[in-house]
Amino acid sequence: MKLVTKHPSIIFGVCSVFIIFSIILDSVAKAQEQSACPSGQVRDSTSLCNSSSQGQESGIMANAEEFFRSGRNFDRQGQSQQAIAEYTRAIELDPNYAAAYFFRGNALALEGQPQKGIEDSEKAASIYNSRGESQWAEAMLQLADTIRRGIQEGEF
Repeated sequence: MKLVTKHPSIIFGVCSVFIIFSIILDSVAKAQEQSACPSGQVRDSTSLCNSSSQGQESGIMANAEEFFRSGRNFDRQGQSQQAIAEYTRAIELDPNYAAAYFFRGNALALEGQPQKGIEDSEKAASIYNSRGESQWAEAMLQLADTIRRGIQEGEF
């Protein structure tokens, strides 16, 4: 609770990025549900909708997505350690799952492991940059900077 009482602006910054990212992620999920590809994935519809590649990839992606959703549920219930474990499982199944890195990084930072939170935020930014999604990458780097400021100000 030291973080909340000492510098509410740090918590506000982390929470703002977290909330904005959650809203955008929900919008993307709704858009994917309306995709022409039966799997709901919209990254590269030509390869994902191809019946030969879809079976194996969609199975892995579905499992990673299940762990990610489970992590989000644990996060909403305030069960950070369980959420971190679920995000980690999602990342193990899909090492390019940027959203899982973001949410795990946020949870790690709030659980007193700010350096690991920075590493996960930067990994998410790297993944988004490699996909050409610079706005998402910038949001991830903002979280990393917010955590760094918290460390410098003795919040962690």
